Amino acid sequence: MGKMDDTWLQKEVLEWKEEGIIDDAQVQKILARLKLAERSSAELKPRSGSSKVTTVISILGAVLVGMGAILFVASNWGRIPDALKMILLAGTTVSTYYAGWKLKYERKDRPALGDALLLLASIFVGVTIFLTAQILNVNADTHWLVFLWFLSILPLGYAFNSKSILSLNIFTFILWTFFFVGSGDLYLSIFEIFMSYLLVGVNLYGLGQLHTRYEKYARFRTIYQGFGLFFILLSYFFFSTETLYFNILTNMEPTTWQVQAFSILFAVTALVFIISSLRIYKQHEEVKYEFFILLMAFLGWAGTNALRLFSDNLTTTITDEFYSYREVDPHIATALFVAFNLILLILAIASILIGYHRSTVPFINIGMFFFVLGVLNLYFTTLYGLLPRSIAFIIGGLVLIALSWYLEKKRQSLIMEIKGGETTE
Repeated sequence: MGKMDDTWLQKEVLEWKEEGIIDDAQVQKILARLKLAERSSAELKPRSGSSKVTTVISILGAVLVGMGAILFVASNWGRIPDALKMILLAGTTVSTYYAGWKLKYERKDRPALGDALLLLASIFVGVTIFLTAQILNVNADTHWLVFLWFLSILPLGYAFNSKSILSLNIFTFILWTFFFVGSGDLYLSIFEIFMSYLLVGVNLYGLGQLHTRYEKYARFRTIYQGFGLFFILLSYFFFSTETLYFNILTNMEPTTWQVQAFSILFAVTALVFIISSLRIYKQHEEVKYEFFILLMAFLGWAGTNALRLFSDNLTTTITDEFYSYREVDPHIATALFVAFNLILLILAIASILIGYHRSTVPFINIGMFFFVLGVLNLYFTTLYGLLPRSIAFIIGGLVLIALSWYLEKKRQSLIMEIKGGETTE
């Protein structure tokens, strides 16, 4: 096979990867079989790096322009007639969409800039919704406006084949969940928010796995699953702290029917995704880590939710001469601390294994990040209290330095193996 044929084949394989037909691991296997892997890394690295830098700079530039435009309009908002405000909002959003579409699809000479403008226009959709509600004096809760923003841009990530818009769409849903669930008592709201984030994380990961069945949308898999892993691990990190035991279990109150309906709906869909993952696991053993991470995350949610039902049995009432208060039994608090920290570390390690097995670097980074957070939490809540302060700081510093060196070396090793020898920061 000649050099021209080799180069053509390399480009074809990379295009298959971009379209989601094959993943990173399959790319390396194909190129290695044809003895092109070594040369492909060297030849394609500058092109790939340049493309990523251009995309990042374009997105940052678009966001800065958007912020500047919003601040400029806001500073003169009171002097602009309502009708002109509406025209300005709609016109800016539509024209930005048009400019992005033209650059990305019609002219095709600035696809990264076009995608950044499409993202900017999707941000303008949210600005338009909130300011229009203000202009028309619409008395609506914040979460309904955020949900309307989410619905408005829901199909656009797929329509424009844009990962950035899809990421924004997931962000708006997470933001809506925060405002929708986060009401009432402070500690109870925090508990409900992270319980909801845990369910949303399981659903996002399962939804990403579902995308692998459709070649056209397979490239969006990593976005859903990356967000899913992040919120699963974030929730369990929160549960591993003492806030859950000493503040929440002692202040349990009934939740609203809306939050209960939200939990039931997403628990059902999470079960559907877990069953679907089990069916895939029976056919393809390589997804076993994904099945177990979904199953463990969901069972942990179910167990945590059960704490609400048995909160009276887990706490005791302490009465002194001034007032009465509830306190978690120390043995139960210790058991919960061990259980949640163990789940967090297992899921973090599973995230690293999935990233390595599927050649997905973000999964490795997410797993490493929460593994370090878990170790820090264990240190400051256990060893730190057992040692004199100066010795604790010295030991903690040495442990963290050694741990960071080892994890970074391990992370680079995994990434280099995934990329076939190409180091990725």
